[in-house]
Amino acid sequence: MNKHRDFETIYRATFNTLSKHVYFKVAKLSDAEDIVQEVYLDYYRYIQAQDKVIENVQAYLIQIANNKLSHYYKDKASFASIEDDGQIVDQTEDPLQLEHNVLDKATLDQIYAEIMNLDEVDQHIMLGYYRFGLNYRELSEKLEMPESTIKSRASKIIEQLREKFK
Repeated sequence: MNKHRDFETIYRATFNTLSKHVYFKVAKLSDAEDIVQEVYLDYYRYIQAQDKVIENVQAYLIQIANNKLSHYYKDKASFASIEDDGQIVDQTEDPLQLEHNVLDKATLDQIYAEIMNLDEVDQHIMLGYYRFGLNYRELSEKLEMPESTIKSRASKIIEQLREKFK
């Protein structure tokens, strides 16, 4: 049994589902990426140290993610009390890599900065669609909004970004 190869197979099979699960429970993409990375690291350490077989790996990974999310919100609540001149200290984000070449004149940093200036729902729409590959129906379910609203908001955002980066 090659544990490294088994881990890669499980990673490929579960990454999208786990990423989507975590992303829609946190506010920032970078936090979601960190949590997903920690989940897989914990799982990898577990399979290296144990000879136990996990029957439903995806459920096990979701359980680890839920524990990480619980710790994340506990830590976030205590961090919120630390303020700098009335503002919570901002954390640096990694640039978003858009799959479409719609805005080829702008840098990814500029695009990402513009997306992060959008309201929270619009951020979820753009990151969910472009970063996590969710379709409009999935976004509609996750955000509890009509699919037509998701489509129109996404179109409006893309048009605003096009105009900004002409």
